[in-house]
Amino acid sequence: MIEPYRPIYRVSTGVLLIAITCIGVVSLCGWVVAWCLNGTYLKQFFLVVILLLIGLFAMLRQLWRTWRCTGDLLRSVETDLPEYLHIQIDQHRIDRSSIVLVQATEPLAFCHGFLEPKICLSTGLVDLLSPVQLQAVLLHEDYHRQQFDPLRILVVRAISAALFFLPFVREWCRLFEIKLELEADHHAVHRTSKAALAGALHRLLNPSPGALSISESGVITAGLSANTARITALLGERAEPERISLKSVISSTAILWTLCLLLMI
Repeated sequence: MIEPYRPIYRVSTGVLLIAITCIGVVSLCGWVVAWCLNGTYLKQFFLVVILLLIGLFAMLRQLWRTWRCTGDLLRSVETDLPEYLHIQIDQHRIDRSSIVLVQATEPLAFCHGFLEPKICLSTGLVDLLSPVQLQAVLLHEDYHRQQFDPLRILVVRAISAALFFLPFVREWCRLFEIKLELEADHHAVHRTSKAALAGALHRLLNPSPGALSISESGVITAGLSANTARITALLGERAEPERISLKSVISSTAILWTLCLLLMI
């Protein structure tokens, strides 16, 4: 696109997105009021119940898979943290009781738990990373812990599962999780360096064959993962933030209108 027209394109796209969203919300509210005045509650009630049940089922399924996966790992023999790691923990005022080190050859680092999140590290990770890289990983995961990110991801994914028929919600869920990772990266880089976190990310994302994967589908943890936005940020390159697509907004609005029309019949 020609550079002088880029700002105009952004503004027009933003205005169009806002207009479509407002029209969808106003239309939906109007139909809800019409339903209430006509006294036709039954179909709407069943729809709400079904969506709530889907969201609840998705949440329970994710909880079960998370507890099963992390439970198997945490039943491994725990070991004491290295002395230099104690120094780093105290230096950055990280709660020692929130960190668990398990004996595993695979390099693992993730934050798990919903009400009392903890950081899990493996001996394979400690042996693999340099002290400054390990420090960056610790700060990244501790930010997830402080922000209760596993719980936030659980809730967002449950909403996404309940509203599975709306592309807008699926994209929002994906972008929300990317945002959490970028915020944790920023926290870690601010206290260490981009090189430290990038080096740790590179080593963790190149596991040995047959290595244990904690990121299987349905497992809720907050850990290091790769995406274009994170890699671009760590490389120091400027890139426009990814946004929900216009196609997704239009299709979601159309689906909502269609659903409302069907419920009014």
